[in-house]
Amino acid sequence: MDAKTLVEILNILPPSQAVLIRGDFGLGKSELVHQLAVRKAKTLIDVRASTMQEGDTVGYPDLERIKETGVSSFALPSWYVAACEEPCILFLDELNRGLIGVMNSLFQVVLDRELGNGPDGRPRCLHPETQVIAAINVGSDYTVNEMDPALLSRFATYDFKPTVHDWLEWAEGRVDSLIIDFIRNHPEHLRPTRAVEPGRVCPNQRAWVRLNDALSHAGIRLSELGGNCPPILYPLASGFIGVEAAAALKAFVDSYESVIHAEDILNKWDKALSARVESANNEARLTLIEKIKNHCAANEWTVSQIGNVQKFFKLLTGEQKFALHTAVMSTGNVKNVAPYHALVKNEIMPIITAAAAMAKK
Repeated sequence: MDAKTLVEILNILPPSQAVLIRGDFGLGKSELVHQLAVRKAKTLIDVRASTMQEGDTVGYPDLERIKETGVSSFALPSWYVAACEEPCILFLDELNRGLIGVMNSLFQVVLDRELGNGPDGRPRCLHPETQVIAAINVGSDYTVNEMDPALLSRFATYDFKPTVHDWLEWAEGRVDSLIIDFIRNHPEHLRPTRAVEPGRVCPNQRAWVRLNDALSHAGIRLSELGGNCPPILYPLASGFIGVEAAAALKAFVDSYESVIHAEDILNKWDKALSARVESANNEARLTLIEKIKNHCAANEWTVSQIGNVQKFFKLLTGEQKFALHTAVMSTGNVKNVAPYHALVKNEIMPIITAAAAMAKK
């Protein structure tokens, strides 16, 4: 299931329904849950089963209360008390990596939405608006415990497999634009598409973000270095994304001056750029269309810039024109869309009509 579909589902499920997200490492499962908490304006309580002892879940003996009542009693952990007192997202990360005692305690939270006992001797229940979401890695490559079928049946379970487009959309504004361009042009380097040998460093969504953070900390802005790759890039990057992806990234940075950007189309249109667009292959043009779409969504174009987009439009094939038109119109940025459409409508309408006729067949 891709990210957009999973987010839509998480937004409509009732808080009482526990959710289990399964998927490979580094996909962004935790990030997705963090974003859900922000959208719902709820506190996120992140509980890592793999780092807990049994007492961290069921609580520890409340000696003072035991002295008073003569009855065994436990002081519940602070994270659980907080989830009972206010609506929140209770995120049970790495659920199947916990000790058996830890897993059994967390299973009670999932199954019954309660744990321990309060002053009246009854279990304490989660807040009605608290939602339990768990995340696990699955497969023979991971050292994890099997999920009990009875427990699994209490979850709404989704296998998370975000697309390259999901990551590119998320990364916009968060990750260096050159890295985004690199992944857009070389999606095979986002993460392995086939099994890799144990212990081998390989790229994944999380690794690319961490590399970006390391470069930012070092003051290295790849998008500002076009064609001048710093010597440290390859050895630095190889520790995050492996040698193959690091070598490909270095080569991409070395040749980055030859890459066409949305700003080039909008602000620097001339005969030389026109010739470069004409010689670009289909993949490069579609990548450029995606860049123009993102720019259109985030900016208000001038009359001159819209005119340059029209010039770019005229150099495209019919299918590419349709892709550009769809991309620009989908942004909903009326200040750009209306004048752009006025310039290209006479040429795009026959293409739209032909596309509709083909769809009916």
